[in-house]
Amino acid sequence: MPKYDLLLADADGTLLDFDAAEDRAIRMTMAAMEVAAEDHHVARYKAINESLWRAFERREVTQAELRLLRFSRFFEELGVTLLAEKASDYFVEALAQQADVLEGAEAFLKEAASRVPVVVVTNGIPSVQRSRFARSPLGRYIKDYVISGETGFAKPDPRMIERALELSGVFGGRALMLGDEPASDMGAAVAAGIDSCWYNPGGRVNLTGYRPTYEIRGLNEALQWL
Repeated sequence: MPKYDLLLADADGTLLDFDAAEDRAIRMTMAAMEVAAEDHHVARYKAINESLWRAFERREVTQAELRLLRFSRFFEELGVTLLAEKASDYFVEALAQQADVLEGAEAFLKEAASRVPVVVVTNGIPSVQRSRFARSPLGRYIKDYVISGETGFAKPDPRMIERALELSGVFGGRALMLGDEPASDMGAAVAAGIDSCWYNPGGRVNLTGYRPTYEIRGLNEALQWL
């Protein structure tokens, strides 16, 4: 059984509960903008935001464009005239305050970090991601962070992985990428030539062309390779 010297871990959907954080932050933003935040409104915002992050990963929009487009499109659908920039700034600040951790993530990360260094490799806004980890109990176990907003590129770009390897001084063959999204997490690992582990608690079907080295339902299953 292979053993790795470095764990590269995705953030949202793997360690942090982005759904809960996003839900709370968008409701806070809507309240600040004095717009009713009905459940179907929140769901629509999430869909728009998700589609733009996928476009960002395909390099179709920049992160700066994404931050404004998600609100300008959302407000257009709502039929309200509000400043997307103001809403975006408020949302980013609200999201940075959220530190929801997925069930089992803290115990897993504590044990993983006792065995190998852990570097978070995430697509996101640096101030938001660093704040969320710092506010959560997970930050103490993270050796370093590679964040798309700081590097200028995003998973599945292999340079995200390569930057993490450089920071850690570990050769690619000794690193394992753990994440919940085949297209971005597994895609980056494949492009960088390292092994990957798909955290798939819901048993989703992989519709991408990227095949993980391993697939797990629970985070603790990954400990066998560390």
